[in-house]
Amino acid sequence: MLSACLLLPACTANTRPVAQKWVASWGQAMTSNHVRVASPDGKPVLDEYGQPLERAPAVERLTLRQSVNLSAGGTRVRIRLSNHHGREPLTVSAARIAPGAGDALDLSAIDAANDRQLSFGGQRSITIAPGGEAVSDPVELRVAPLSSVVVSLYFDGPAQLADMHPMQLAHTTYAVDGDATQLRSLAQLPPANALPHTRDDHVYLLAGVDVEAPAGTRGIVAFGDSITDGALATAPARSWPAVLAALAERNGRAAAVVNAGISADELTTDQIGNPGAGASGLKRFLRDVVDRPGVTDVVVLFGANDINRGIDAAGYPNGASAGDLIAAMRMLADVAHQHRLRIYAGTVTPFAGLASWYSPGREAVRLQFNEWIRRYGGFDGVIDFSDAVAGDYVPPPLAAKRSPLPVGMATACTGEGLHPNDRGYAAMGTLAYNVLFDAKLQPPQGCR
Repeated sequence: MLSACLLLPACTANTRPVAQKWVASWGQAMTSNHVRVASPDGKPVLDEYGQPLERAPAVERLTLRQSVNLSAGGTRVRIRLSNHHGREPLTVSAARIAPGAGDALDLSAIDAANDRQLSFGGQRSITIAPGGEAVSDPVELRVAPLSSVVVSLYFDGPAQLADMHPMQLAHTTYAVDGDATQLRSLAQLPPANALPHTRDDHVYLLAGVDVEAPAGTRGIVAFGDSITDGALATAPARSWPAVLAALAERNGRAAAVVNAGISADELTTDQIGNPGAGASGLKRFLRDVVDRPGVTDVVVLFGANDINRGIDAAGYPNGASAGDLIAAMRMLADVAHQHRLRIYAGTVTPFAGLASWYSPGREAVRLQFNEWIRRYGGFDGVIDFSDAVAGDYVPPPLAAKRSPLPVGMATACTGEGLHPNDRGYAAMGTLAYNVLFDAKLQPPQGCR
């Protein structure tokens, strides 16, 4: 006997599967982990061709476990491993993923009942070519929005960890000797000798965690420097992109947010001699934004580092001009729209409160660039971060001599006059949410 529901169109419509897509739920921008080898006298060691010798950390028979915070949830997941900066093949012998156990004091602890082995093209191990990336096969795993997942990687043979993201806001990374990928926690094990400084907390190789989500989910990439990366935030959930993700989830908006900020990065110029600070925003826009799965929107916040030490017209690191920044932002807008992405431009936040950064000339460039951002019609929206964090501050001597007093970041919303604190990031994340989702929320505390 047929069920009555089978005869009713309304019932059959409700049972249709919802269209899905892969979207990046967490991700970070990878930088080079190579350093120049120095002799005891401090001079660079040269290779057989007379070039400075550079090396990345080499590991063997080591487990690397890393905890990251998702934005969107789903029922199937996969990971992305990067050897973009590698100069030789990288073999990962085993990989696993599990929900975090929810222990704030031990981010290595996993929900062992839901631990999953990962494969790559049906194989347990994967060798990633220099300059390449590997995506794992999807696994069934229910993960909640704003939850943590823990990824464990084992390297049986020699492996160079050439890719990393330098700045983390918690003790996210554990490295121990041997294959410990299935252990519930690594917190009580001695750290591996090959990576003795993991409490500096870099993320190695892990470039993204994707979830399968409803096709209407917006994929948002926050693209910028240390202010996007979250410098001075007290926890990963306190950066402005994390605040944006939390507000989207709290208000029922289907969205995933990836933080592609790199501390000390510039939009227009590579960080010569400082590989951990990343290639220029112009160079990495395709890799870190356009190529992310499911991306629909990008928020760009660059400029402070360029204004401080970018390359000037004579080729010296005295600060980029407003014209240089404008030309670069035009390029990003063009590329974003060519790939059918919405692009939102953030205004450069004030830095008059930091004596080592402020000068009348730099402030003039900031004001000119911000005014262009506000007036230019080529963006899908403008997020006036500068206005959101401006307020009363104690000016250093040079700024105090100016009349009128230059705009500064509010003392209540900054740690040192350049980077916001948790309160400042909350104001920025709330404003970003309002612009992207046409809302009118107020932050818990403003900056004025």
